[in-house]
Amino acid sequence: MSNNIKNILKDLNPEFETLFDYIEGKVEEINKRIDPSKQKKELFSHEDTMLITYADQFSSEGKSKFSALNDFISDDLGGLISIVHILPFYPWTSDDGFSPVDYQLVDPAYGNWDDVEKLKAKKMFDCVFNHLSSENKYFKDALAGDTEAQQMFHIIDQNMFKSLAFQDFIPKVVRPRTSPLFTPFSFDGETKYVWTTFSGDQVDTNLSNPKMLKYILESFFLYIEKGATYFRVDAVPFIWKELGTNCSHHPKTYKLIQLFRSIIDQINKNLFIVTESNVPHHENISYWGDGENQAHIIYNFSLAPLIIHALTFKTNEYLNKWAEDVFDIFPKTTYLNFTATHDGIGMRGLEGIVPESDVKALCDITEQKDGFVGKKKSRDGTVRPYELNITWASFLSDEKLHEDEFIRKVVNSHAIVMFFPGIGAHYVHNFFATESWIEGREESGIPRRINRKKLPYPINYNDREVKVRDKLLDLIKFKSKNKLFSPKAGFRILDLNPKVLSFERFMGDQSIQVHFNLSEQAIDLGDIKLRSYDIVFK
Repeated sequence: MSNNIKNILKDLNPEFETLFDYIEGKVEEINKRIDPSKQKKELFSHEDTMLITYADQFSSEGKSKFSALNDFISDDLGGLISIVHILPFYPWTSDDGFSPVDYQLVDPAYGNWDDVEKLKAKKMFDCVFNHLSSENKYFKDALAGDTEAQQMFHIIDQNMFKSLAFQDFIPKVVRPRTSPLFTPFSFDGETKYVWTTFSGDQVDTNLSNPKMLKYILESFFLYIEKGATYFRVDAVPFIWKELGTNCSHHPKTYKLIQLFRSIIDQINKNLFIVTESNVPHHENISYWGDGENQAHIIYNFSLAPLIIHALTFKTNEYLNKWAEDVFDIFPKTTYLNFTATHDGIGMRGLEGIVPESDVKALCDITEQKDGFVGKKKSRDGTVRPYELNITWASFLSDEKLHEDEFIRKVVNSHAIVMFFPGIGAHYVHNFFATESWIEGREESGIPRRINRKKLPYPINYNDREVKVRDKLLDLIKFKSKNKLFSPKAGFRILDLNPKVLSFERFMGDQSIQVHFNLSEQAIDLGDIKLRSYDIVFK
């Protein structure tokens, strides 16, 4: 395995071989401190359910934000959540945390590293290694004229930037934004252009630079030492840049993920690489590599919009067809299944699966309900839908439904991600059926804020919120007690009625069926009776 790390470093950049001794020393140091009882065990379990939340989601007088979050996990969620994904909790300047000033610090507004370690769940940290805030210490050194620091970023001088060849290159770069790819900055009085994939405040890191990679590896090892079990590598497809390429899924991007995987494979406890790549399904699953050399877990980006599609058009056609074979995967890999997230509802997972007219209809519904459609620039230069900025509950709202029907529709659509093969993940606002926070979007000018409302703690629940939370928790409890919902248990689609999503999970000679009514009509499947939007297990 040591030779594997050495070879990967060499493939990335021959200069990286100097980092080998550092990596080997850190691995040895960490292994010496590991409690033998926490050494490697079974990879995936039916008992695992993930909460996705901001560190400052809750505020409680006299307590740190992390302490309030801990109380929510323990008390309001009854300790039923086994994993918590804490969205970036580092000091930041924009994008609600995804512009880290320093990967290695906890924002004092949230608490400190002790607070992080005390969270009563396994933890997933964000590895936002694609970019840093323009207020990062290294970038500020670069602006001041430090040439060594300048090499840690992608900085282009005016002559090259204005050349016809370079201007011809820019439109060919694949990216999830329509804002300018390069942002001008003054470097000790001279204007130069910096690669900024996501925004002018998020300066892209140059991962081919030894000093930058060392900083990132130091951060990665710090996360291991501070108790992270899952490592979410953010915006994976865009991490490695090379002039003359489209900079999407670069071969060295895969090598970088292999480096992280090879490192944790040498550490004697269960640690997992999770890749976040909001791209079409066939591209997304490429981050599993050969099943043992890259990510353990990938985000299942097609599932959420397919559930929305099925509920909108009241048909299982495309969801069934997609699900029939996508869960036939490598033994040591699985999916992270989810519905809404802090970013909204991703749309790229529908590409090549449903008709373009249906995608447009989903976008139209979003805008009719005062949501926003985020766009991206495709390889061919066309602008396409990237995500729906609307809460899940607001998208599913229907004034014709009775309250109990609406609650079933929301709760059971979230529940589906628990029972498909994989690890079920639930964004914090899913537990409240939160409606779109229009004020937050309008005040900030940030469309994604529509699903990022922060709350006081203890929470003053209304009747709907209590019912949604408790029904979801009951389903989580049911799932966690049934091994047939293990991520690696068998799965098959049952095509019983076009308006019902039906599937079977099995292990040995045991099995259980799941039936979810996609419509407001009562449906009779013989020995199974489904009310509107009902979920039934048999």
